[in-house]
Amino acid sequence: MITFSRRYLLVTLAWLVTRGWLVVLYGFPVAAEGWFDWWGAEWGVVGDVNYYRESLDALATDGTAQTLVEYPVPALLLLWVPYAAIGLFGLGGDAYIVAVLAMAALTDLLFMVLLVLNRRGTHPRFGVSAAEALWLAAIPALGATAYARFDLFPGIMVGLAVLYAVRRPGVAAAFAAFATGAKYWPILVIPALAADRTTRRRVILTVAGTGLALAGVSLVLGGWDRLWTPLNYQGERGLQIESVFATPAMVAWGHDGPASGHAIDYTEWKAYDISGPMVEPLLLAATVASVVAGALVIVWWVLAWRRLPNGERTEETIVWLVLATVAAFLVTNKVLSPQYMLWLLPAASAGLVLLRGRARRRLGVWSVVLIAVTLLTHEIFPRMYGYMLTFDDIGSPWITEVLAWRNGLLVLLFLYAAWRTTRLLAALPERGRPATEGQERQTLATSP
Repeated sequence: MITFSRRYLLVTLAWLVTRGWLVVLYGFPVAAEGWFDWWGAEWGVVGDVNYYRESLDALATDGTAQTLVEYPVPALLLLWVPYAAIGLFGLGGDAYIVAVLAMAALTDLLFMVLLVLNRRGTHPRFGVSAAEALWLAAIPALGATAYARFDLFPGIMVGLAVLYAVRRPGVAAAFAAFATGAKYWPILVIPALAADRTTRRRVILTVAGTGLALAGVSLVLGGWDRLWTPLNYQGERGLQIESVFATPAMVAWGHDGPASGHAIDYTEWKAYDISGPMVEPLLLAATVASVVAGALVIVWWVLAWRRLPNGERTEETIVWLVLATVAAFLVTNKVLSPQYMLWLLPAASAGLVLLRGRARRRLGVWSVVLIAVTLLTHEIFPRMYGYMLTFDDIGSPWITEVLAWRNGLLVLLFLYAAWRTTRLLAALPERGRPATEGQERQTLATSP
């Protein structure tokens, strides 16, 4: 116990303090007219959690096929777990919010523990490794949104897939498959996990088996059409106000308001979209960018499948390939919600566990910028979000400028991840072909 205290006391205290602050942001009981109510600086973020609860209230009558159709069925089942738990105790009201908060905190704690247990090399000089420091900062940087959105769960599963990608590829594949079952975007990381030809068969079989099992559950509970409702839901959405390609229109609206010809409306997709003279061209640009980014990602996958493994370069290549692929999806998507930062933060934290030397320093700098992006995201939502919905002469210009900086930094993160991925893949020799002298020099130059 003494050994544990010396090695893990600081990281334990840091986790408790940072997560305690998150609970304060959520709220705490205060007396209100003789009753106890909940109050917190960011209590409004629980709107999605209340929506989950209301949807689950109607599950018995609407059925699985009509409940939370924007999420896959396994996600619905996961959200049902805390609902069933409070039902066993006859609780209601805000009890579901507390139960979801507890489930999120436990998931966060599990990821923190696994980061600590997978430390490599000597004990960190200050008691907290770079990976742990990133994750400790990540959740409070995003604020209460981190625990109030479902994306924490698939995001952490993707982080665990990266963490075990080389040493436990079967485990990594299972995490990626479960993450994809919960929310479809993690399918983007599976080709990176299967890139190493020495473990490819195991990864593919694990993903296929897990995926078929989850699809079977979905078919039994919701039917064939329910498998596709999340994709249809996303495909029919408009240009969300926080997305990268909405930035020019949002800046115009933020400075001129309705005089710019733009309007912001709450849509049937439970999000705020912008409409106006620039929106159709911006939507077209987003579509073109998505196609170009998709083609680039496919090229990366082909190169990785042909050239991995390559000893110590394998882990770095997989880490950057995952980060670049997910970032490409984020910056070209017409939808970008604040919780999407959780698509990158766990994977970056896991990458800092795996890398060494110069490679870790590169990812560390990238991750610091990612934290800055997350802090700006927190400023946008929920702190100043009202000024993005209702025009104000002072608040709206300010927060749309913050949005422009956030999205600009996010694009820079993607460009660097894309450059790093391309360089690593280009430096690897093709299977069965020896490295050229130039490739050998480039590999040595990029080695930790």
